[in-house]
Amino acid sequence: MSRPSRTTLRFVRALLGVAEARRGGETFSVAADETSIAVAVAEVRALVAHGAIDGDAEACRANAGTTQWLKRQLLEADAFAAQHRIEAPGPDGAVLNLAESPLARLATAGADGVAFLRPHQVEAGERVRRLVERAQLQPRLTMSYAAAHTAGGRPAGQAAEIGEMAADARKALGRLHRDLPRDCAEVVLDVCGFGKGLQQVEAERGWPRRSAKLVLRIGLDRLAEVYGLSEVATGAEVTRRRAWMDGARLAMFG
Repeated sequence: MSRPSRTTLRFVRALLGVAEARRGGETFSVAADETSIAVAVAEVRALVAHGAIDGDAEACRANAGTTQWLKRQLLEADAFAAQHRIEAPGPDGAVLNLAESPLARLATAGADGVAFLRPHQVEAGERVRRLVERAQLQPRLTMSYAAAHTAGGRPAGQAAEIGEMAADARKALGRLHRDLPRDCAEVVLDVCGFGKGLQQVEAERGWPRRSAKLVLRIGLDRLAEVYGLSEVATGAEVTRRRAWMDGARLAMFG
């Protein structure tokens, strides 16, 4: 079996918490975190053949070896990632893994010695990434073996504290949508928060090539101002910037 995709790992992990996944057409689907994860029938057959899960033509489910299989795949994925790191110095001197995210690539200097994203814009994007993590909006692929989990779950006080942190982070992400133009907010969240590639963002929205890259920088620049990471434009300058953004959106997206 080839290396399982991120979606396949999420699918198998979700099976640990539900009775089974049912087939619908050419995919099997399982509910997870108020969403549905679907994988192809051929992928499920391969998982069954390798003992990762049990299943037949209509349904599949976790078995006694699912947890160990998933843990092994995650460890192998970590080793694979370590072997395929592409490192380069960032604009602030920090070492970035270019294989990690589109943001890292845009933060490194090109042939002209100038990076597409400046340090304050990168920091703004990193704050969004941390907010998404605290808001618990990304599915977790790692397993926790802390005593609190293996012995009946988190203590009530800790669970309440984590719930409050997630709620505060989600409120902050809501403010992001109010502070930025809609397109900018969505692109920043997709790229910085959920790790989507720029080409994927453009394909999902039907945008012309390289437009997501420009919208991302505009959004991060504005967000950096909101966070106080650069000089904050005031008065007529803000009006001109917003008017330019409105015109650019009309030109690019009709």
